[in-house]
Amino acid sequence: MRLFEMWLISTKGYSKKSSHDVLSRKKRVLTILGTEKIDASTLSTLEKNLDFLALSMTVKSQLRRAVRLTLEFENT
Repeated sequence: MRLFEMWLISTKGYSKKSSHDVLSRKKRVLTILGTEKIDASTLSTLEKNLDFLALSMTVKSQLRRAVRLTLEFENT
């Protein structure tokens, strides 16, 4: 299990499945943006991406949450 997933489970109270879902959404963000790393500019870049804008409101919210959680994890 990756450190990020363990952090989601132990610190944020996510279940194993939910933590895996967040990791999958993080990977989707990286794929949409064609990058390898999430940083402070990722959310603003994502909001301007046409592939992202075409997604449903629910999916966009889930992807944003994955970015925020990744940034919070990296800042701890």
